[in-house]
Amino acid sequence: MKKEKFRKRCKKILKDKNRYLFSKLIEKSLLKELSKKEYKNILLYISMDNEVNTKQLIKQLKMKNKQVFVPFMQGLSFKMVKYSLPLVKKKFNIYEPKNKNKTIQKIDVAVVPIIGIDKDFKRVGFGKGMYDRFFDKLKYKPKIIFTQIYPCVSYEKITDKYDIKANSYITYNLVYERRKNDNRSVSRLGYFSRSRFFPREKA
Repeated sequence: MKKEKFRKRCKKILKDKNRYLFSKLIEKSLLKELSKKEYKNILLYISMDNEVNTKQLIKQLKMKNKQVFVPFMQGLSFKMVKYSLPLVKKKFNIYEPKNKNKTIQKIDVAVVPIIGIDKDFKRVGFGKGMYDRFFDKLKYKPKIIFTQIYPCVSYEKITDKYDIKANSYITYNLVYERRKNDNRSVSRLGYFSRSRFFPREKA
């Protein structure tokens, strides 16, 4: 199956899900993970309608004295800025802070929204490539957590060399930590996803 066909298929699945209900459940898992002491500087996203809601998560993390940064679009990629209110609506219906000052602090962990993942535990995103360009230019490697409202998994390799790979995958009723040098990531969680969430279909 080609990446674009898989992306359309995942969008259709996600469209029918109860975002509010699933976001509340996923938010608990994200908060538990991000509350760990080793995560002081966190890159989050300001959620859109088809993504896990991060509004309350950001508030809770700030109450725990975490430094929260968000993407600020810049050309074909983005820069990190400190989260602050008010937010302004930009192109692609993305909200951003008015603050335009790029941070020079290193992040410990990044939470990245996805459309789905493939057998290599790589990201299928929204087709803009902003996250791929951002992490390609980063001179260090923070932990990367993929999240989405509902599991959408390809058991074939459909991503490209430049697509980013996660350390963890958090979605509805499923938290998976990829082991170092684990090339069987999707097959290891596949028994769970295939039977309950995403049955194999003909391409």
